[in-house]
Amino acid sequence: MTRRLSSSIWFALLFTITARANAQDLNSTLTLDGLSFISFQDVANYPIPSGSSIGVHFGTPASDGSVPVSIDPAGVNVVPIPLGQGGGVLRYTLASPGTGTLRKTSSGAVLELNVTIGATLVTDGGGGTFNYPMRLTTEATAASDQSQTTTINVSGARLDLAAHYVQLVGATTNRTQAYPEPGKAVYTVLSGSFDHLPSLP
Repeated sequence: MTRRLSSSIWFALLFTITARANAQDLNSTLTLDGLSFISFQDVANYPIPSGSSIGVHFGTPASDGSVPVSIDPAGVNVVPIPLGQGGGVLRYTLASPGTGTLRKTSSGAVLELNVTIGATLVTDGGGGTFNYPMRLTTEATAASDQSQTTTINVSGARLDLAAHYVQLVGATTNRTQAYPEPGKAVYTVLSGSFDHLPSLP
């Protein structure tokens, strides 16, 4: 009786330890480097200042090995982007929580996120905010202008699990009443490194 009870306890303990080992719940920070920028149809290109960072949460892996990813607006810290003399600055935030997945491939890991970006223009004369739904991806995407006559294709770089380095790209169309370059095709490159990454099967 005692031996059977001890075996049951040992099995339960082993199961708990294994479950905890398989379950990952990791907070990480993506720190952007000097290759990060936003482009308005290649007419106006603005570097994203160093010191910008994005807090990323990696959840428990799914049965297919993919890892759910989420971003909270409070964890996004993008340094305001100056638009030149008299142009004011652009402030970028996350308008609502973003979600996505991370999955391993034979050539690096694919990271994709669905987000809504809040772009705010701040000038001496006032400003305004516009929200843009956007898919950030390590793969390929395309930005089009308002008239659908110009398309710009951009590609990211898959997450290097050893170096923690990644390039995410996103694309949208600028609002006709937005500044700068109203109605132009807009794309961004977010280049940087994570301080921590989950283990992928």
